[in-house]
Amino acid sequence: MAQMSGKEPADRLRAVEPELKVLYASGYTENSIVHHGILEPDVAFLPKPFTPMLLARKVREIMDMGGARTDGTA
Repeated sequence: MAQMSGKEPADRLRAVEPELKVLYASGYTENSIVHHGILEPDVAFLPKPFTPMLLARKVREIMDMGGARTDGTA
């Protein structure tokens, strides 16, 4: 995956599994990533560093969203 950003494999997987939920994690700030057009403003994002507890909470939050997409699309 060194040749792909995190969004590219997520997009490919969603082509096969449209309801797939994705959590992006990065050492860059969310504002920086959104500002540079890498991710949409409403994506599920977790900035690094994070604790295992914070990761678990974020995953639970995303899983509890039901049928809602986590990529900012309807």
